Amino acid sequence: MTTPTVWNDVRFAKRLADTTWMANTAVLMHLNERVTGDPARDWLSSWAHRWFVGRELRVLVLGCGEGWLERAVSRWPFVAHIDAVDFAAEAVARAREQARGIDKIRYGVVDLNRDELPECAFDVVVAHSVLHHIENLEHAYAQLSRTMRGDATLIVNEYVGPNRFQYSDDVLAIMNALLRCLPRELRAPYDTRARPTVEEMIAHDPTEAVRAEELVTFSERHFDVLERKDLGGAVVQHLLFDIVQNFRFEVPRERSLIEILCTIDAMLTDAGRIPSDFAVFVARKRGATVQREERPLPPRVPEAADVEPDPLGRIPLRSRLLRGGGLDVHQRRLLRAALLAEQPKRANLYREDARLGPFGRRRDWEWLLSRAPRDPAVRALLETAAILAPA
Repeated sequence: MTTPTVWNDVRFAKRLADTTWMANTAVLMHLNERVTGDPARDWLSSWAHRWFVGRELRVLVLGCGEGWLERAVSRWPFVAHIDAVDFAAEAVARAREQARGIDKIRYGVVDLNRDELPECAFDVVVAHSVLHHIENLEHAYAQLSRTMRGDATLIVNEYVGPNRFQYSDDVLAIMNALLRCLPRELRAPYDTRARPTVEEMIAHDPTEAVRAEELVTFSERHFDVLERKDLGGAVVQHLLFDIVQNFRFEVPRERSLIEILCTIDAMLTDAGRIPSDFAVFVARKRGATVQREERPLPPRVPEAADVEPDPLGRIPLRSRLLRGGGLDVHQRRLLRAALLAEQPKRANLYREDARLGPFGRRRDWEWLLSRAPRDPAVRALLETAAILAPA
């Protein structure tokens, strides 16, 4: 088995802090699938690229950070020029250094709370993990409208959850119920989670999620939102903070536990039980007619060739055909991850068996649990999922 460090077509992808939920390969694969339908294809090169409409495009990247995104986009032949900006001068300096020799890219320091953007200058604006740090959204969105040409597109990948991470008691209860299912060595040093106070958030970073919960409303007020993908994360991002590094992708049981947690988060998000704290979406100016390009997908990463059979194929055929239709898409994914936890090693992907037929509408948790392995952590998570599942 080959173990990818990052499942992202951008091989020099953004450095992620070791403590954030997205620092885990299995989480990235889950998020990839939420956006593109394929765990081996990332949001930028296999979804957002269709909204870079036209040729000789002038692109603005907001919140460039270390510069991975604009360096990736600079390789696309339909992009002529990129302005990449951030409010952190140190980050801009590092990005400029790493992009040395790429003539398409020009860097600048811009604070969207107060600075102006050039008028009618760009065909595509990409905002990646920056808008939730902006307090003066009125000014920022006015500048987005000002700088976008008539048929420009705005592509957003953002945290859109509660301000200052003040998530609900329900989310906190779910988080702690799932945390208690994990083995001590994987959840250490935590036995329970607590919601940070507003004062703690401000002391850590006064810009963090300052008006995040208003981002979707502001976007819909100023633009026509053409396509949106909800990534979820309301539970998992906080549950995994500062322990995600304990889960090794190359260890089947640990990878499966991450996959089960992500699937439970997705199940509750899709049912409307919890909000989606992360979203990617694309928008255009009011009255614009721009539509997406039918651009071909790039090749999948080489690691995607490492595939094994559907783990549900281990269940006797008669049992699968008679009862398997009673599992919905999330339950099937939970059972697959549970079965894969037993293996001594895993491939990067599995192939879903078409003979299983369409997904059922009823949820047969008793049947699922009767086929799941006896591993205590796996069982505890599946039993908790059954309790949390919508009726």
